Amino acid sequence: MKRLLLIPTLMCAVLAASPAFAGDSGGDRQVKREQWCKDNPAKCEEAKARHEKFCKANPETCKQRKAAREKRSAWCDKNPAECQKLKDERKARHEKMKEACKADPAKCEQRRKEGRERRKDRSDAFCDKNPDKCDGMPDDDEDFDD
Repeated sequence: MKRLLLIPTLMCAVLAASPAFAGDSGGDRQVKREQWCKDNPAKCEEAKARHEKFCKANPETCKQRKAAREKRSAWCDKNPAECQKLKDERKARHEKMKEACKADPAKCEQRRKEGRERRKDRSDAFCDKNPDKCDGMPDDDEDFDD
């Protein structure tokens, strides 16, 4: 199923549409997202359209993700120091990965390909065991094959 390929693609689009930096409050993120949309209107509309299409096809997944985001936000409100530490660590890992990909793009692309295959295999296995919890995209949907 291409559902697993869709999720990372969608998350990249959402993250690109709403850049969140360590220490930002929700209001700051909204301002930065609005600015990003002003600077990149075509990409912004594409990200919004993909998100809407995905949520229309996968309402349960979107509902679960929204609940998880709200739970995480509440946890961060109660534990700001720990939340900030995790954000900083995640940002450092991201920067390290970016540098490694700059140094060896072919190796990085191979790693991405292997990761997509692993996610697909895990998703297929999960959907085989839990068809009632699997609301992925049909295999012939080419919109998300990036």
